[in-house]
Amino acid sequence: MNTFDSEGADFALRKRLLSLAYGYVGSLTEAEDLVQEALLRVQQSNTQSIRNKEAWLTTVVTHLAIDKLRSAQHRREVYPGEWLPEPVFGAPTPEQDAITRSRLTLGLLYLLEKLAPEQRAVFVLREVFEYSYERIAEITEKSEAACRQLMVRARTALERSREQPPVSSKIANSVVSRFLLALSRGDEKELLGVITDDAILVGDGGGKVPSILNPVYGADRIIRFFFGVAKKLGHGWEVHPAIVNSGPGLVTYMDGHLSSVTSLEFEAERIRAMYSVSNPDKLRSYQLLTSGAVLET
Repeated sequence: MNTFDSEGADFALRKRLLSLAYGYVGSLTEAEDLVQEALLRVQQSNTQSIRNKEAWLTTVVTHLAIDKLRSAQHRREVYPGEWLPEPVFGAPTPEQDAITRSRLTLGLLYLLEKLAPEQRAVFVLREVFEYSYERIAEITEKSEAACRQLMVRARTALERSREQPPVSSKIANSVVSRFLLALSRGDEKELLGVITDDAILVGDGGGKVPSILNPVYGADRIIRFFFGVAKKLGHGWEVHPAIVNSGPGLVTYMDGHLSSVTSLEFEAERIRAMYSVSNPDKLRSYQLLTSGAVLET
């Protein structure tokens, strides 16, 4: 995986640009490529004509991302099963740490897939990074009125799936511990107590590893799915708590090898959504990181 060049934008700006690009495209690898391209363009430009480097780079990254999303729409329409973002977890590099501290959960990014590219860009700029509409208009090269209209459409598209208030880390850790203990014991009653009745499980194997193709709805079905996996895989299957993106999650190993990363969302003190990524291409950053293959920052 590439890291950023030491020249060009300062380190804090690089972190912000990576987080912004990741919010746009939902792929860490593609986000890094977008930022690298923007940094290359600033090096090739007449820097004397760039009065505000941060504003210039933010605009370039945004337009590159919109183009990327447009080209990715067909690929994601024919993607085997559900498409989930690339998770950021484990021990992220300093640049990736900006993502783990943001509101860019896998659940939010999954919902943003419903939006058109320009709607998504406006939503991320406004809701996640809290830019003013005046600034968003400058970045997207649209009028403020047009940006506000894009935001209205984005919110309407996401209205049925509004985010729940975040739970405290203490509560989340307790719920995850109860879930893992009940799963290890095969305690269906306890699992029903920690998973909401209308919970959803979304998987993404990318057609490269076995995974559910369609979302699983309801605590009963989700529990049966986990019991089935545990019975099939036996003692080689291990599930551990982890921090995924900006919230609680799980990492699953099979015979000591990473097999999936799951982001969890909560409603009060119960799990209401599970987003599980097992596509090996989307777990590559962690594998490179743990193998020491990541370049120095």
